[in-house]
Amino acid sequence: MAGTEQRELLRISLCPAFGEAYDRNNTIEKREIPMREAYKQLRHYLQELDWVGSGLVYEGPLQGFQFLWQEEGVLWAPEGEMETAKKMLLTIGEMKSRATCEIGENHVFVEHFGMSPRLVILGGGHISLSLVKLGKLLGFHVTVVDDRGEFANLQRFPEADCVLCGDFAQVFEEIPDLPANYYVVVTRGHQADEQCVRQILRRKYAYAGMIGSKNKVAKTKEAFYKSGFRPAEVEAIHAPIGLKIGAVTPEEIAVCIAAEIIQEKNKVPVETIEDAVLDALCEDAGSTMALIVAKSGSAPREAGARMAVKDNEILAGTIGGGAVEHAAMIYGSQMPKHHIQRDVQEFVLRKEEGAKLGMVCGGSNLVYFESN
Repeated sequence: MAGTEQRELLRISLCPAFGEAYDRNNTIEKREIPMREAYKQLRHYLQELDWVGSGLVYEGPLQGFQFLWQEEGVLWAPEGEMETAKKMLLTIGEMKSRATCEIGENHVFVEHFGMSPRLVILGGGHISLSLVKLGKLLGFHVTVVDDRGEFANLQRFPEADCVLCGDFAQVFEEIPDLPANYYVVVTRGHQADEQCVRQILRRKYAYAGMIGSKNKVAKTKEAFYKSGFRPAEVEAIHAPIGLKIGAVTPEEIAVCIAAEIIQEKNKVPVETIEDAVLDALCEDAGSTMALIVAKSGSAPREAGARMAVKDNEILAGTIGGGAVEHAAMIYGSQMPKHHIQRDVQEFVLRKEEGAKLGMVCGGSNLVYFESN
């Protein structure tokens, strides 16, 4: 596709042509490193770990090289590239998420990923009705559990991703044991609350809270101590649950619980990648990832926003909507047809285009593309 034709089609300023990368010297070596394997490994490690670091070379001789790491060192690198990953980690190990750096001639984009948060509400009463809605609004995958069929059904909780009905002592077998689980224990009685917390204390979790008066909480904790749980384990439970904001009604209590969950979640600065995006990058042959690695001006989305595209459609994710996203969707979809596996493009939103969108000024996004 000629550059002039491309600009006319996309209606905003772009780099000139397919395959001409943003690299100043235009000397990028196209390496055969499968993107799909990196994201499969990321999905695997996110099932086990609180966070996973990613280093991705988006520009330079090693374009497409990606490795995963944690505090202990490199978790995964392409076959034969472990030493390269270890050397790069010396530079990026202390960097913040969604930052870039130069290592030699290579430009590296750094991210810290956490698994998409999952809210597990144990109890299907009035508080749960509002908490499900808040959980979905905040981007959680939401599961509701109750041992009564009339309280555990999709008619009562149509917005929930999963509703389980079963005995609280046994239903945990159906709940994935994940480090990104946020447990809220609001069952109808003290005995069920205690059963649930006992199960949670034996699992991985990001947050766990139990409703109850100070007297009830004290007695429950004493029972856990006598059962052999360590003090640090017991005190990690947020009980009584929620921030102290004077909540009275079930709706207000749901808000105070959601506020405490937000407070805990944001103590660890990690980014999440949508399950649908991750699945598309892992499984959908022929799809292309569009990832913003840098932003300037009033472009709508920050670095780290990504989407998967194919056949002039967005499979999952977003990089901001509007003209920039439309341009990136078309560009990424056509890369496989031009036998381009990787590329970097700068999408410049001119001031006049920004004015149409209500922006004060124009801006730009530097977008890295890679096809499966």
